[in-house]
Amino acid sequence: MLSNIQKEIIKVLSSKNINCDNIDYNIQLINNHIIDSMSFVNILLELEDIFNIEIDFENIEFAEITTINGLASHILKETGK
Repeated sequence: MLSNIQKEIIKVLSSKNINCDNIDYNIQLINNHIIDSMSFVNILLELEDIFNIEIDFENIEFAEITTINGLASHILKETGK
């Protein structure tokens, strides 16, 4: 299941013209200048719609979800799948 979530994240990133072909799924996307923070928030909103979840920013360490794997793990936990 995690790989399907990762694929969806990559699909959304790619739709924003972010090249994910050789990206490390554990790299910090914002800190490594792959995406800016405002674009990342927009991607999070899109993923919330896709997975029908709401990311509670008050109860999460933001750095935990700024990698593809971290974000996928969080979505997996939120969806309960």
